[in-house]
Amino acid sequence: MEWRQLAFETSEAAPPVSITNGCDGSVLLERTATEKSELDAPPNETIRPSALMAVPLGRRDGVRIATRENVVAAFPPPSSNVTTLLAAVAKINLDVNDLVALSGAHTLGVSRCISFDNRLFPERDPSMDKWFAGQLRLSCPAKNTTNTTAIDVRTPNAFDNKYYVDLLNRQGLLTSDQELFSDGRTRGLVGRFAVDQAAFFRRFAFSMVKMAQIQVLTGEQGEIRRNCSVRNTGSGT
Repeated sequence: MEWRQLAFETSEAAPPVSITNGCDGSVLLERTATEKSELDAPPNETIRPSALMAVPLGRRDGVRIATRENVVAAFPPPSSNVTTLLAAVAKINLDVNDLVALSGAHTLGVSRCISFDNRLFPERDPSMDKWFAGQLRLSCPAKNTTNTTAIDVRTPNAFDNKYYVDLLNRQGLLTSDQELFSDGRTRGLVGRFAVDQAAFFRRFAFSMVKMAQIQVLTGEQGEIRRNCSVRNTGSGT
């Protein structure tokens, strides 16, 4: 099997890449005079490039940009519990192992205050570590501020397993993060990845390849872009 390098990105939603039209690279398309990029939609506004990994060759790029409405509908909100998250990933044939592993991409993500300030105001969420809440209030001193902060308090610029260590210490930023440790269906996997980084890396790579098989474009569908952020000349919409 042939493989190629794929850039993956992280955002504050789970799972961590845009899957609205299948993993067809449409999230990479820049805005045009008549269409906004998928990156303009709220769940994707904090996406930033992170790392490269090997995935099977053969995927074609999409020529359609998902609408803002479809992007918002496809992603569970950051206030989601595990039941909601599992239902969302089940729709794209992913399971609990994929959910917990792919959520680990938040080790590099950033989030807007408005995505978690309900855990700080008017009272601290009791599932959140008191020290951690105090640190967050330095960046988010009131409701509805526009500031951002790193999701992983320990190593925000390293792709590692510290996101899971955060959860063990009740220092998960989003409700949808901390719920992975609070819920018995996912707690064991969080604990395993927290103590075994190699296990996290293996499962993350496996789950990313599974995502690459979602709604594969074939035949005359899509295209192979000459420039990842722009449709080829003459491409339809």
